Amino acid sequence: MIMRRTFVALAAVAVTSAAAMPASADDYPSERLTYTIAFGPGGGNDRMSRTVVDILRTYDLYAGDIVVENREGGSGAVGFSYVARQAGDPYRLTSTSGNFIGTPLVADTDWNYADFTPIGLLASDAMLLVVRSDSEFDSVDAFVEAANAGRVTIAGSGSAGPERVTAALFAQAADIEFEYVPIGSGGELVTALTSGSVDAVVANPSEVAGQLEAGTLSALAFSDSARSTNNPDVPTFMELGYDFSFSLPRGVVMPADLDPDVQQWWISTLQQVIETPEWQDYLAANGMSGNPIWGDEFASYLEETSTQYRATLIEIGAIEE
Repeated sequence: MIMRRTFVALAAVAVTSAAAMPASADDYPSERLTYTIAFGPGGGNDRMSRTVVDILRTYDLYAGDIVVENREGGSGAVGFSYVARQAGDPYRLTSTSGNFIGTPLVADTDWNYADFTPIGLLASDAMLLVVRSDSEFDSVDAFVEAANAGRVTIAGSGSAGPERVTAALFAQAADIEFEYVPIGSGGELVTALTSGSVDAVVANPSEVAGQLEAGTLSALAFSDSARSTNNPDVPTFMELGYDFSFSLPRGVVMPADLDPDVQQWWISTLQQVIETPEWQDYLAANGMSGNPIWGDEFASYLEETSTQYRATLIEIGAIEE
């Protein structure tokens, strides 16, 4: 209860600060907020977004109503395009993901990362290579041996998202070939694996957490440079001798052309969000590490990540130079 009162008090400070803003933003916030999720229910982006919204509500960090909507389609293209078209609207938020960077690189979208106002990078996450618990593959080496002996299939969300990049980097490091199967959402990914339609999936830890805990799925390796805090028994690819690592940002952006005071209001507010015990629980439950950066620094990070992502996609032949 003491910690809860502390964050409520911080929320009061944020409201007081908002009241001291210049005239262009002195009544912010005063309207309903729409938080758009560019993916379907149950996936990693959906869970992160709803965690942020729950914390905003729990600690009264946002004075008005908050509406959460899923606008899925096109590996994030539909939802992100919708938010990008709301330029100047200070009551629209969305969460970034690997597809926020990757989708504009491989598709003819009407937006890219530069068409948004950067608020903050809240966490970074990586991918798990996952098989059924009754699979013949009880290790990454066993999977590699099977790939060298015949065809294996790996599924992931999207045709050129972080799952595809992780799978390709693994294939390069292991010197194997595989058939990659793009699948729409986290729930569909789990269904494809449990039904036996594919041999393995590359998935965000949050998408398979329930099945890993229940023992129906098993994680063979983690793509970050260090082990997941939520799955400490799962080795990294690098530990196993496969020389690569790959992780991606989880952040929050808003439409372009916002009053800088509104941007700063959200930076200050999300800085409070990530200090709550609920956010720390979210990081632990999803195997993520907190690595917050804000505003212009986040903008530079997005630019650098896009450049690096593009180079990787060119290298694996997903796009042409």
